[in-house]
Parts: sequence; C-alpha cells; structure tokens
Amino acid sequence: MVKQMILFFAVVFGLTACVSAPKGLEAENFTRTDLTQIQPKDYACACHPVRLGGKIIHAKALENRMELEVLSFPVVSWNAKPLMEAQSNGRFIAYLEGFIDPEILKNQYITVGGILKKQQTGKIDQADYVYPVIAVKHYRLWKIGADYYPDYDDWRFYRGRYWYYDDGRYPPQIRYYLY
Repeated sequence: MVKQMILFFAVVFGLTACVSAPKGLEAENFTRTDLTQIQPKDYACACHPVRLGGKIIHAKALENRMELEVLSFPVVSWNAKPLMEAQSNGRFIAYLEGFIDPEILKNQYITVGGILKKQQTGKIDQADYVYPVIAVKHYRLWKIGADYYPDYDDWRFYRGRYWYYDDGRYPPQIRYYLY
C-alpha cells in the first residue's frame, strides 16, 4: 500500500512538472503579465518586469539582436503559453539578443519575459501605432500541434461509417495546440 501511494504521488508530481512555465517565465517573477495591464506611467522607470506572449508577425535581424513584432494574446498563468483562440489585445516589440533567421520566426508563437523599456511609434498599414518595447531576458518559442477528433454530433448518427470519409462527407475536426 505504501509503495502504491509513493508511486501515485511520484506520478502526480511528475505530471505537474509538465504543465509548469518554462524556466525564467514563471508568473510570480513579473509585475505585468498582460498587455492590457501596462499603464503609461510604467514607462517612466524602464524597470517593470513583464511576461507577454503571442504570434510573431514580423522579424527583423539587426546587428547582434532581433526585433520581433508580436501580435499579443493573453498568456496562461501556469504554463506561459499564449491562448491561440483568444482575441488579440494589441501588439508589442520584443528585442532578443543574438541572431535567429527571421524566416524561422515568422508565424511562430512566443512567450517573452523581460523589462518594459519604452514606447516605439510605428505603422500598421496606414494607421499609426504605439508599441510597448520589451528587452527580452527569457523566451520560449512554441511548436504547434494538431489533434484530430470526431464531430460527436455526426458520430452519433453515422457511428459505423464515421472514419470512412472517402466521400468527404464526415471529415474529422482539427484542434490546434501549443507545446
């Protein structure tokens, strides 16, 4: 019985490690964890630690660093993953030290942790936009995975034929996730 309890708790603690935030991106290390929490007065000291995430929509290589324009999405507090299906809450600029090929970064999801430095003006198409600028200390690029699952409404009625979709009538649904 004792061995079973020890095994049970080892499995539980092992699985909770799988859903924790990457090292350096734990929520308790940051005063701002959402783009909507940033106030104009926060730029005065250039010292607020922030954790933001989203989809990289533009990457530019500069000398010794990368400039990323990120479409911001809310970040899950316990694992630091951007919520892909959420509504965007704006954009921000992130500066990463070093070089990563910009083509690799385009359309990738990222979570960054760093210091809120300043505001930078730019354009989105013809509209002026003021971007918060983050000097990144830690970041995580996420991979996109897909799950295929049956549409359960159709499954009830076409149970025996569901996965035989040669005729294209009952294709599986797709759910995307980050890992």
